[in-house]
Amino acid sequence: MSKLASKAVVAFLFLLTLLAVPAAVLAQLPASPRRFVDNLDERCYSIAGPTPNVAPLRLDHLNPVLVQMGLPFEMVTLTSPQKFCTPVMKNGIAPPADTLPFIQALDWECYGITGPALNLPLALTQLNPVISGLLGANVGVTVQEPQQLCVPVAKTTANPPPNVLALIQYMDVKCYRVTTTVNQSATLSLSHLNPLFSTLPSEFSTIGPAPQQLCVPVTKNQAVIPMAVRPYVRFSDVLCYPATGAPLGRNLTLRHLNPLLAGLPPETDFVNNSLQLCVPVAKNGMFPPGIQ
Repeated sequence: MSKLASKAVVAFLFLLTLLAVPAAVLAQLPASPRRFVDNLDERCYSIAGPTPNVAPLRLDHLNPVLVQMGLPFEMVTLTSPQKFCTPVMKNGIAPPADTLPFIQALDWECYGITGPALNLPLALTQLNPVISGLLGANVGVTVQEPQQLCVPVAKTTANPPPNVLALIQYMDVKCYRVTTTVNQSATLSLSHLNPLFSTLPSEFSTIGPAPQQLCVPVTKNQAVIPMAVRPYVRFSDVLCYPATGAPLGRNLTLRHLNPLLAGLPPETDFVNNSLQLCVPVAKNGMFPPGIQ
């Protein structure tokens, strides 16, 4: 199938989804998957905590590019947490008002996993205009072995609002090591968006010189993602660059939001050094549907 035909199919399926969802529900989601994904910037820190008591998980790809390639599912066992990721804005540019509540509530806890290398070349396009302007629009990578599974968590005892939780609870991503010929750094200002960290000062961070990981959306144990939020989840790919900056240096009590893991007890982890900035990308010319 040509790239043009693929884009047309994705757009048509998104339109069918919109028509099948009540207007009252759609009014409570970001204006489009493209608008949501374009603002999906996460800053990641090193973390130390206990290994969860979870049976092996089946992970299936959701992004249409990887689904069309026929990549098989994988069974993985979670090891100890390796990083904690929390939303940020770059150079003082905040997400649009309809998208901000969803972005600012999305925190990831990332557990170690292992698996075979894909050795899969991909052409990536930077979706956020700040990163595109600093590093260029395109970057080629080769996807190697999986390293982490990142799952949505909350840092307080309260859940996000129902419409926000309806989306972010399904935002699981599988992070693969990537190799690339890219060798370029940039410095930008990062400001926390999550309310718990919003009083922390903005700081300059240098990212690069090369991306380390590509994180792609997956579903666990063949869980069915509701149609209203599925188009948002399946295009939520982020490319992770090393990023300098101050450590968080604090204990956080984290609680799982994904329904499959929500029964696990809260865990207290120490969040420390700055590791990465993860920014949204499209793969092989297939972009999230909808308005920017």
